[in-house]
Amino acid sequence: MYDENGLCYGGGANGGVHIFDQKGDLGLVVKTHAGEVTALACTKDTVVSAGKDDQLAIISNNQGEFSFVRHIPMNQQSFASCLDILDGMILVGQDNGKILTVGVDGNDQKIISNSHTDGENWGLEVIQDKGTFLTSGDDNKILEINIKDKKVMREGKVWSAELFDGQHYKTKKIKSTASTLCD
Repeated sequence: MYDENGLCYGGGANGGVHIFDQKGDLGLVVKTHAGEVTALACTKDTVVSAGKDDQLAIISNNQGEFSFVRHIPMNQQSFASCLDILDGMILVGQDNGKILTVGVDGNDQKIISNSHTDGENWGLEVIQDKGTFLTSGDDNKILEINIKDKKVMREGKVWSAELFDGQHYKTKKIKSTASTLCD
């Protein structure tokens, strides 16, 4: 994932957030978790990571100077599989299909949706202008959810055989991901 300045962030199995410069060179690793990093999100001045240690980690970015700010215990039975940030709130998509919000300060942790009924969340994307977010998951659904009302505004499918003359998805690639569906 990239921030507005072109820095790239990656999560490691070693519990570190890896920060790469615009040339692709590894510049820094910030140890944030006891176990693998499962999700990342960033804004201009904040990086949030989630880990299998059932915590979120907040890292500040002050003009390229990175520092660890705090851990936020999630106290959940499931780990975070995707994250996004909106107006000081972190959206947390979990591997059990639930979506939570928690303040960057660690307060106000709430379940806002049990939207994906079969498996985990794959991704979250805030649409700030509309006050909604998109989410996709193992249940083959793409949902647009109103953040304030906590209601599903629109629903679609990630894959539908009806769109391809009844044919199931096929690929010659070894692995199939969302990005390979675009080829």
